[in-house]
Amino acid sequence: MSELSSISSTSPKKKKGQKKNRVKLKTAVTNKRELRELFNAEVSQTTKTVSPSLQNSNSLIFQAVGVIQGEIALDKGENLIITLDGQQYRLGFTAISRPRKYKALVEEIKIQGNSQKKVLVYPRLSHTKTAYGYGVDFNLVTIAKTEETREGIFQDLAAGEFYLSGFWQYVDFYDGPVVAVWRNYSQGLAQAVERVGIKKAKQLLKTNYIPVDWTDAPQEPFKYDPNVEKRQQMPRYFVRLKARYQPQKNHFEAIEQLGESTTKAPKYLK
Repeated sequence: MSELSSISSTSPKKKKGQKKNRVKLKTAVTNKRELRELFNAEVSQTTKTVSPSLQNSNSLIFQAVGVIQGEIALDKGENLIITLDGQQYRLGFTAISRPRKYKALVEEIKIQGNSQKKVLVYPRLSHTKTAYGYGVDFNLVTIAKTEETREGIFQDLAAGEFYLSGFWQYVDFYDGPVVAVWRNYSQGLAQAVERVGIKKAKQLLKTNYIPVDWTDAPQEPFKYDPNVEKRQQMPRYFVRLKARYQPQKNHFEAIEQLGESTTKAPKYLK
């Protein structure tokens, strides 16, 4: 992975009145080279996968990552799809998986046909804001086929289980609570976004709002009240939990909380 050596070392400025962990970035002129630099910076963030048990109050991160197992095939456009309990899902790619693992898997399926596999993925939810609905897809991270990948997170999570870390809250386009997974802050990524411009980087910085059925949650999910001043708003908690994805119900169900909830969230980009 190339270093972002050509990116200015100027730190992004915070907009007056914002919380210190929210970084608002200005729009700037861009070119294709700067956009690639942003893409490379994004890679370093999406490859972060840390077990919540290894996180402490000083090393919290936003993340949504899990293990799924099913039959992988190609659709008519030669895109990967995975079948879970009879339901088909698009299996996309991350910046790190496309050139190697994703393309290799496509070629393998072309030659050998459909195959049952266990894979590490990032869930990607797309919300239909007018209908209060959402769709679920997954992005491939790696495949459990070597001794190395059978250890670590593949040992921690059973098929269908996910680590979710983010804000426990409501959003105005869905009627239930979600875990809001923001883009983790890094100086390199912030500087790249500043140069590329927030409009061009909008897709990379898009928040992943993951609906979770968590009936015994220790805290009430944050709900913004437009009639109350900022200081009087209810607290918004950063939570870490293990959840199970239920294909037939198309939702995530909390299994257990991992670590204490906190109002001190890690820094993120918006």
